[in-house]
Amino acid sequence: MTTNEQTAEKTVVAKVLTDDLTQSKLDAINHEYEAFQRYIRGDEDADLYSATKQCADAYVDTDNLREDHDYPWFIRNDVFDVGVNVEQHDTDLTDWWLKLPVSQVWGGVNVPIQPHDEIPDEADVKDSKIVRENGDYYAHLTVRQEVEVSEEYDGVIGVDFGVRWVATSVALPSRNTEFYGREIRRIRRHHHDLRTRLQEKGAYDTLQSVKAKEYRRVNDRLHKISRAIVEEAKERNALIVVGNLEGIQNQDLGAEMNRRLHSMPHHTLKNYIEYKATFAGIAVKSVNEYMTSQTCWRCGEQEATTRKGQGQHLCHECGLDDNADKNGATNIAKKGLGKDIACPLSSLGAVCEPALEPSGADQASATVRLRADLEAPASTKRAVRRAK
Repeated sequence: MTTNEQTAEKTVVAKVLTDDLTQSKLDAINHEYEAFQRYIRGDEDADLYSATKQCADAYVDTDNLREDHDYPWFIRNDVFDVGVNVEQHDTDLTDWWLKLPVSQVWGGVNVPIQPHDEIPDEADVKDSKIVRENGDYYAHLTVRQEVEVSEEYDGVIGVDFGVRWVATSVALPSRNTEFYGREIRRIRRHHHDLRTRLQEKGAYDTLQSVKAKEYRRVNDRLHKISRAIVEEAKERNALIVVGNLEGIQNQDLGAEMNRRLHSMPHHTLKNYIEYKATFAGIAVKSVNEYMTSQTCWRCGEQEATTRKGQGQHLCHECGLDDNADKNGATNIAKKGLGKDIACPLSSLGAVCEPALEPSGADQASATVRLRADLEAPASTKRAVRRAK
């Protein structure tokens, strides 16, 4: 199999499990964090680890600081350590530990952390930062690794970002379909109502806490969705093709639909898919979404089609009655193969060689082998797996 080497980079957010720290460790961390805030505001005598002062000088724009805002505590990669059971901790609390450099403890303090994503053994952890939110600490670890990205695939997975579902994926040639975003819609709806009530009461401190909780819950779902898409691509040895999102946020669908559209974190999900895929050795191609919703994926008809609401696509030419988001995702997959979406799906041929232009990566070429017989029955609404 032909591959090309790329540098993969991601930020892994890991919660510091402060409830399980001794008071002396927690005091040392609090002291370092507060000293960092004083130092960047001009206190040269702040009791701060020397290497952390160097990081502050390098990363913080001290000319534009807000007095009412805390800034991340930056840590240099050569003075901290992260790994499985640092110094062989005998505990069932967590597999991951972080050694933090602090001025009050010689050699730093070891703290348990809970990463939201995998930290590969082969990866390097670069300069990172500690963020405090509502009294909790989170390590934002910059992870970098050299990976081999495949250039040969047996199929393609098209991903459509939408209003009803944050993402819909269709695998070719199997046409297996997955809908993602039901839980995100529920979280957004719940917190929208909650924020409205808090604003009416003037409970602004509580409002900030609620916003932070909503962000963490939605972000957790986005990681799970992107991980599921990449895992399916690995299982199928499939190229991932996503819409480039140009114009999606500029649509005018009415007040309520606009609110729902803008509440869907499409750009964040696209970014998560791209970096997770790169770490997994899977290429991601971004394509223009123009006409992917209106065009019938089966026969290529673009004029005699109807979209009923956000859920149903009807083709009056070939009789296709299908889910609208599945239709769009299938056409995105076709575009990823370098084919005109106005051509019937069955005419794509056995071997396609689309040009890859993944975000932030070198341009390359890839071979996608599609098996024959891509036709489908007139109604495919039942040939989908339900939402997640």
